[in-house]
Amino acid sequence: MASSTGHPAPVSKDIYWRRRAFVMIGVLLVLALIAYACRPSDGASETSSNQAAIEDPSASPSVPEEEPSEGRSEEPEEEPSASASPSEEPSEDAGKDDDEEKAEDEESEESGEAAAPESPEDACRPQDVVVTFDFAEKDRDTYGGGAGPGFKVTVVNIAEQTCTVDVGPEAVELIIHSGNDRIFSTADCAEGKREKQQLTQGRPYEYTLDWDRNRSFTDCRDSSAKAQPGWYKANLKGDHVGNVDQLVFQLQ
Repeated sequence: MASSTGHPAPVSKDIYWRRRAFVMIGVLLVLALIAYACRPSDGASETSSNQAAIEDPSASPSVPEEEPSEGRSEEPEEEPSASASPSEEPSEDAGKDDDEEKAEDEESEESGEAAAPESPEDACRPQDVVVTFDFAEKDRDTYGGGAGPGFKVTVVNIAEQTCTVDVGPEAVELIIHSGNDRIFSTADCAEGKREKQQLTQGRPYEYTLDWDRNRSFTDCRDSSAKAQPGWYKANLKGDHVGNVDQLVFQLQ
């Protein structure tokens, strides 16, 4: 109750201590509520344990087994294939020895690098044979009165071993052109004709190819067509021939 002067009336000791007790009880209740709220519950402990299990793979073996299982579904399939490749290589190499040697021999023969002859009957290597080509009558390049030109072919073996060269009409082919017109070839209708000669080192083998001015054809047709007067060029072709200069001549 307020006094008549406007100031609060003095409080008795009982009321004072009673109020203090209520305040103390209220404070204790607040502290108890705070302590209860801070205490971890069972659900929180389970959550924290699960969280620890996820963060620490050693705590729960089920977690690390699931994660690598996705990555391993492809890796085991790729690893054997990768490891199989080294195992296959030796087997292929082991099986290819004979085949590769044969292939190399065939390639060397095609490229002119055949095996060196060991006996006179063996074929000479192209790089061991030198062929020259000239007019049978030296410096004569004009032929009149129906005369036909002749061409001298010289073949020399420069290797130490005696060997054999085919100088037949196909192996050493004489071709005559007039401009771009193919007039004559010794290989026309000469299939299978061979003329083998054994060549000793440094000893030339010479022979002459004569042309009677008649035209020839690859289909072996019968023809008495004669080459007309004009300028012609003669070339020599063959595996052992190499590069020789063509001969230019005139028919009158």
